[in-house]
Amino acid sequence: MKTPPQPLSASPLQIEKHEFLDIEVHASDSKDAHPSLQLEINRRFCQLDTTPRRWQVELTVSFGGESDGKPSVYSGLLRVTGHFSVHEKYPKQKIQDLIEVSGSSILYGACREMLANLTARASHGVVSLPSVSFLETKGKSAKK
Repeated sequence: MKTPPQPLSASPLQIEKHEFLDIEVHASDSKDAHPSLQLEINRRFCQLDTTPRRWQVELTVSFGGESDGKPSVYSGLLRVTGHFSVHEKYPKQKIQDLIEVSGSSILYGACREMLANLTARASHGVVSLPSVSFLETKGKSAKK
């Protein structure tokens, strides 16, 4: 017997807005270009108010590189910023971790969507950013 699905509850982290500050995508001229992307991910965090409940996250995803001496099909970077608010009942001592992990994940998903949309009509076809985890990178910039 199947159990009925549980109702979803709102996350304690809500995104207020996000916007892309820089978008660069370059298609390789090489016919031997490799589909894998090497990533470098950098993040910055700051509080927006004097309260610890509103934060800004800036995420920069640089991609490209070489694999086996062949260039990636695409190279470039995406830089996005997001404004987030944390529910008033969420414990203050856990806010930084929530912002670093979940805020970064939300913005990375926006970067994945943007890159897929931009490359869908490009010379080498659609490419998607690989999944990454920000859980292990709390307190530092992530490099993958």
